[in-house]
Amino acid sequence: MDRRSLLANSAIGSLAAALHSGSAAAAPIPGIPPANPSGKILANKPRAFDVMARYGIDGLVAANPLNVYYLTNTITLGTKFRGDFGGFATLARDPSQPSFLICTTAETWDIANRDRELPEVIYTSGARAGQALDKGVEPEPVRPRNYAHRTDVSLTDREQAWVAAQQAANDAVAPGAAWGIARALKQSGLAKGRLAVDDMRIKYMLEEIGFEGPTFVPGEDVFKLIRMVKTAPEIEIMRTTGANNAAAAEAAMRAMEPGMTFADFQNLFRAACGERGSDMMSIICGMPGGMMPDPVAVKGKPYIVDAVSSFGMYAGDYARTLVLGDPPKDVLARARANRIARDTVFEMVKPGVKFAALREAGVNAMVKAGIPDYAVFVTPHCVGLSHSDQPFRLAGIDPTPFDHALEENMVLTIDLPYLEVGWGGGHCEDLFRVTRTGLEPLNPVTDPLVVV
Repeated sequence: MDRRSLLANSAIGSLAAALHSGSAAAAPIPGIPPANPSGKILANKPRAFDVMARYGIDGLVAANPLNVYYLTNTITLGTKFRGDFGGFATLARDPSQPSFLICTTAETWDIANRDRELPEVIYTSGARAGQALDKGVEPEPVRPRNYAHRTDVSLTDREQAWVAAQQAANDAVAPGAAWGIARALKQSGLAKGRLAVDDMRIKYMLEEIGFEGPTFVPGEDVFKLIRMVKTAPEIEIMRTTGANNAAAAEAAMRAMEPGMTFADFQNLFRAACGERGSDMMSIICGMPGGMMPDPVAVKGKPYIVDAVSSFGMYAGDYARTLVLGDPPKDVLARARANRIARDTVFEMVKPGVKFAALREAGVNAMVKAGIPDYAVFVTPHCVGLSHSDQPFRLAGIDPTPFDHALEENMVLTIDLPYLEVGWGGGHCEDLFRVTRTGLEPLNPVTDPLVVV
């Protein structure tokens, strides 16, 4: 067996030992909960209505799969297959108007299960071949295939629902995504509104079919501004996300050994995420970008470990400093300074505090505690459906940069890394929810330094 295979097998064996050792970092893994236990649509609609009113927006149209999921509780088959457009969603500012999911008939059975809250649905296929495609004239759609079903047996309740839903969807199918969006906008009073879209190709698609009533503005940052404050169902998911992410990172660190490569560590983390029902998004071990200063891990050097994984589509973010073997005195001193900085910013957290104030306090605390100012940088950021779940400004709408103030039920982290090429790096980062008076940690708040 070559050395790389030996290391990989060693990594897997060490991970198995860590996962079942009974230590605090490797407690038995409980049953994996459902991704969205409440079954409710996740969108913060009151905040969406407020943001739209504030910026003169009549409605939202989403193509980004994260935003479609946020508005509709649905991850479409097209998204899973990484299609250019997995589906679309709409939300009108007027709460009396319906919201819509626009997707292909491939979703019919999943939606017919009605196992969660859903918006209205408009199904799409394509335009039947051989027609003149004139702007403004809706062509005849391709009638999708009906899956065969037995007529000589009793179908289950679910199978009966599939057959009925498939027939109804095929009878009313739109001849393409653009026509489906147009139907949704007409039925929700947005045919002539000012619409924020998270992909300006939506404007092009609608203009191509001659649907030119709305005014379109860039909306990706509008969605992020809405997503910053989480709903109760989102927070419930993110409690699992945060716990899983930290536990997977800890398990990977405890299984790390001298001689392993970054790829070995990446596989340790990936496996630990999968054990918990989470998906690895990104992992750093060593320096930003994931690379260790040496080709393999060595004793005594401080490594940044920054772990991001998702559960139920929601990201967690967790970071520590890893040292294999006895840490040198300067590493211990900087880890203490890192802990002081975390304590300092955590004590400040409450609604109304600005991101800039947290950033300044974190930098000052680490520098005062002995880390050179040139090695320190501090970044508060919201976390949710994306790793950085807040806008810096509303591009194309309001050029004023944001210095966000904390609000109750924001979920965020405060990055507290320090880095010197030639010395190494350290980090501390914990996921938390802002409460009325402080914060709720969404992962165990342990020491910034992990010694293995």
